[in-house]
Amino acid sequence: MDSEARRELEATLAARQELGPAHDEHLVAGFLERIEQEIDRRVDEKLAHRRGGGHRADLGIFIPLFIFAGIWGGAFGIAAAAAALVVVFLVSELRR
Repeated sequence: MDSEARRELEATLAARQELGPAHDEHLVAGFLERIEQEIDRRVDEKLAHRRGGGHRADLGIFIPLFIFAGIWGGAFGIAAAAAALVVVFLVSELRR
């Protein structure tokens, strides 16, 4: 258990001692809501990290593609590779 969750739990237990068992339902609901928000924050952080790493790997293939397009296709090849890059980027953004 991390220190933030431990502090939240200790504060909830201290409030229960002061307020008595009549307020248990509200105290537990508040504690669970704060824990749920923390879980959501961590999940969002992990998902953002995974999304950010995927673009570099996906788009890294275009470096050699541009090189080969320039060698064999000249300016037209580079333009075609750039258009393909735009299409791949737009499709990956729309999938999010």
